[in-house]
Amino acid sequence: MAHLLPANILIYAERKYILISKAEKLITKVRSASLSISQNRSIPGSLIDELVGSDMFRLLLPKRFNGQQLDLLEYLEIIQGFAQADGSTGWCLNQNNVLSTFAGVMPKPLADEIWSDKRSILANGPPVWFEIKKSKGGYKLSGEWRLSSGFSHANWLLALVSENDTAQTLPSTTTAQYMVIPKSQIEPIYDWNVNGLRGTGSNSFKADNLFVPENRTFKDSDAGKVTEAFNGINRSILFASGFAFVALGISRASLDETFKIARKKRPQGKSLLRDQELIQNQIGQAEAIWRSSKALLVESITDLIESSKTEKGPAVDDRIAVRLASTHAIRSAAHVVDTTYNICGSHAVYNSNPIHIRFQDIHALTQQIQGRVEHYSTAGQHLLGIKTESPFF
Repeated sequence: MAHLLPANILIYAERKYILISKAEKLITKVRSASLSISQNRSIPGSLIDELVGSDMFRLLLPKRFNGQQLDLLEYLEIIQGFAQADGSTGWCLNQNNVLSTFAGVMPKPLADEIWSDKRSILANGPPVWFEIKKSKGGYKLSGEWRLSSGFSHANWLLALVSENDTAQTLPSTTTAQYMVIPKSQIEPIYDWNVNGLRGTGSNSFKADNLFVPENRTFKDSDAGKVTEAFNGINRSILFASGFAFVALGISRASLDETFKIARKKRPQGKSLLRDQELIQNQIGQAEAIWRSSKALLVESITDLIESSKTEKGPAVDDRIAVRLASTHAIRSAAHVVDTTYNICGSHAVYNSNPIHIRFQDIHALTQQIQGRVEHYSTAGQHLLGIKTESPFF
């Protein structure tokens, strides 16, 4: 029987099917390792090896660097799947994958140096302080950077050395300068002593008069736009939507676990949780909040993708809509997890309980830059015809 689709489409579909099948198998392994990931504050090396071998850190890397360069919504569904299994793993995969889009901004020889090694993973962190001195053939760099998610499994570090304080934001008036450093050359600071997203191992690092050659530096002067595969969509939007899907994954897992507990738990002197009208009402509302939050986010991203294909590129209305939907998904996910935590009572207070882990994870996530409540104001300003100065869209 003749194929109904062009050969290149069939090859792409087969490649995507194989990739998704690999992701599903790995998600099962990540779920089994979730408790140990949290307890040990890192993803096991053997699991990292499997994720690397299956290209899970190359999902957004441009094809010309042997990346998968997935469509955005396909990528986000994979991120949600991993986050349902373990929030820290989902977080690291999104952070490290979005950072790989810098390959299209760096000088090609630098990008080749990094991603010619299939094992390469890039991590970063906003600066606490830094000092740069011009030196023959490069720079002498001193400083400290924090919140480097995936630090334990990364082998390259991206040090921001310009005024804006994170690679997740880039005001159009600012040119961000970065230095790329082999992790072996810096001093680690193991300060990730937290309760939520423990497995991200988001430690700090510092450099003291470290020589960085000129060819390992680059500038990103085009408002963080990612031109390859995403038609100029701002990198900040990739971070925002990715972490929103991490939040959706965490809250979905919390809801599903609550369903199981509600069918078995009988509080002292009461009927099964599942038979109590109040619990039924809370579950129904939580499910509605989760589904509607995801639907709004998917719809907003779909509109942004369509406008990015036009001659003018991503429309401001659509960019802000994704900014709003991403923040709303994160905040709504936290509400859902809070509901499940309260429903499950004393079951949820134990460190080993999946509800407890998700509760800690989601409240670490809401503290991150993409979950700030102030992003609602950005959308409100735009809707009211006020020009917003926010760099987050």
